[in-house]
Amino acid sequence: MKKIQAIMMFLTFVSGILYLSCKKDQCSDKGYSSPVCDNRYPLKPYYTPFNDFTGGMEKVVTDIKVNNVYAFLDTLPNGYPYVEGRKNPLYDFASSIMDELNSSNEIDSGLYDIFHFDGSSFSLISYLMKAQMAENISPQTLISIIDDIPLPPFPVDNYDPPQYVNSPDTVANCCDSCRPDVQIHVSWTFKPACGNYVDTVKGYAANNTLKQSSGRLYRFTPEVRGCTCPGGVWTYTVEAPDGASYGVTPGSSINGVNLLPLSSGTYKVTFTYNVCGKTATKTFTVIIS
Repeated sequence: MKKIQAIMMFLTFVSGILYLSCKKDQCSDKGYSSPVCDNRYPLKPYYTPFNDFTGGMEKVVTDIKVNNVYAFLDTLPNGYPYVEGRKNPLYDFASSIMDELNSSNEIDSGLYDIFHFDGSSFSLISYLMKAQMAENISPQTLISIIDDIPLPPFPVDNYDPPQYVNSPDTVANCCDSCRPDVQIHVSWTFKPACGNYVDTVKGYAANNTLKQSSGRLYRFTPEVRGCTCPGGVWTYTVEAPDGASYGVTPGSSINGVNLLPLSSGTYKVTFTYNVCGKTATKTFTVIIS
């Protein structure tokens, strides 16, 4: 009997360790508040299907041409673009990126030229930000073009992708066990004056709050936990200080919301998910000094 009790205690101990390990790997280290950490809800990183990615980038190239965006090639000592310096149509650079994406041997190079997740200058996004700083395009035009840039199509160094439930649940009683919870992922941040990627502001922020300086470009991507039922609907609201200068474009449920706050104050981006007659909501706060 004692031997059986010892075995049962050992199995209980092992089960507890495995459970805590799951909590740490899938939940605790990401700052999740939802107790959704079991085999019913395996998570995987989201990457845009490649055809969808190139389709989105084709629209970006068109947007750049239509808005006559320039690539400002010279910078001032403070890193901001030198408006009177050299400049070329950004369409030329954007078109060369599409050529790379359409060449099987240069896809990695094309992806790098869009984002520069290593923090270096002169990515497509940094050129777009410089064009706004030079008043070649408005903040809203900038954010509208950025909104068409999809999330990367495969793993990239220094990029932390959002996470999604592995597969939808199509069983008849799916809604019975559905307990939706929303998490907010900071998919990327680019900063003035150079427009470079910010490696330190990504993933999941403590208390869904950031205290930053103005002019940074953010993409917030919503994630759902605790429910795999199909048919869920995302909605968004964005609150900004009265009279604030900013750009914002709510995108799809995958792209999330893009925000460019240019005035001081508190900005709030709220994501709401409705499924199975149940609602989950979460707000991300950006405080600009």
